[in-house]
Amino acid sequence: MEEKKINFKSIGRNILISFSLTILVVFVLIILFKGGNFLDAFFEIKPLYLIISFALVGLSWLLEAFQILYCAKLLSINLSKREAINLALIGNFFSAVTPFATGGQPLQMYLLNKNSNVEYGESAFFLLVKEIIAFIVRISLIIAIPIFITFFKFEYTLPKGVNLAIDIGLIVYLLISILIVLALFQTRKIADFIKKIITKILPLKISTKVNEEIDKNVHLFEEGKRSLDKSKINVLLLIFFLNLIQWLSSLFLPVVLLRGLGSNSPIFSIIFVTIVFLISVVYVPTPGTSGAAEIGIAFLFSAFLPRQPLIVFILLWRFFYYYLNIIIGSFFVFKEFISKRKKEKKKNL
Repeated sequence: MEEKKINFKSIGRNILISFSLTILVVFVLIILFKGGNFLDAFFEIKPLYLIISFALVGLSWLLEAFQILYCAKLLSINLSKREAINLALIGNFFSAVTPFATGGQPLQMYLLNKNSNVEYGESAFFLLVKEIIAFIVRISLIIAIPIFITFFKFEYTLPKGVNLAIDIGLIVYLLISILIVLALFQTRKIADFIKKIITKILPLKISTKVNEEIDKNVHLFEEGKRSLDKSKINVLLLIFFLNLIQWLSSLFLPVVLLRGLGSNSPIFSIIFVTIVFLISVVYVPTPGTSGAAEIGIAFLFSAFLPRQPLIVFILLWRFFYYYLNIIIGSFFVFKEFISKRKKEKKKNL
């Protein structure tokens, strides 16, 4: 199979843009909040809270890997735990460095094909199943918001701009979710539509080859759907449970960081605001939603902390939730796309 060329210059540029936006927004917030001594708040954090934060992020990675592992089992694809962790961390890396987090799944499909001989149609199917289960989990959490407000009887007034961002985020999220569901249930019609476009814009010889490849992978995709019988319900429920725990670990990360910075705000209030935040920035078109994420945290979480510790909270949450995926994922990307390539060249000499 032809080796996929990764545009590392583009990746580096996106990381630089993301990091620059974070620094710029934080710098502006320091000026606005008069938080020049925010480092004092950082050194007051007990190491235990940072250790728990690392543990929550690590747990999230492991849960992602096990979801990939069990999704593969739906199609009787044998992946080792090491391969699943590799796929999870490389997927997280490329999602983090691409706008709208669009780079992760295509790279996972490529690696499944390259390293495990899994056809694109098969990998597309089980990754789509994983995404649909994640969608169900997220919708369940969104539905839980009014329950939080009613049952725990707390009030939280959101600025008009944030309400607008939430509305836009929900609309975009639901539209994309509808497209995902259509891809699952109307695969052949969507494939035929794409083939018509390809036939019109590409030369006959090329379009014929491309359309043959589409037909082959759509057939494998349809075979995957037919393989989902009642006997695999338990596996689907397990994937749902793993995804739910993964999301809860992400929701508890800000709780731990806020506790470490001295906030005693109710846990469910923090979780509610975290869900609101994740909805409002989910489809900002910058890598890792940088810029908008820092501003959103500053507005939404200002009720939980004074200004100086809030700056520290923004930096810590972005580090654990976003930049740690890039730092750790980069080692796996280097091993997969650079180290392996060098070894293969040496063998061929």
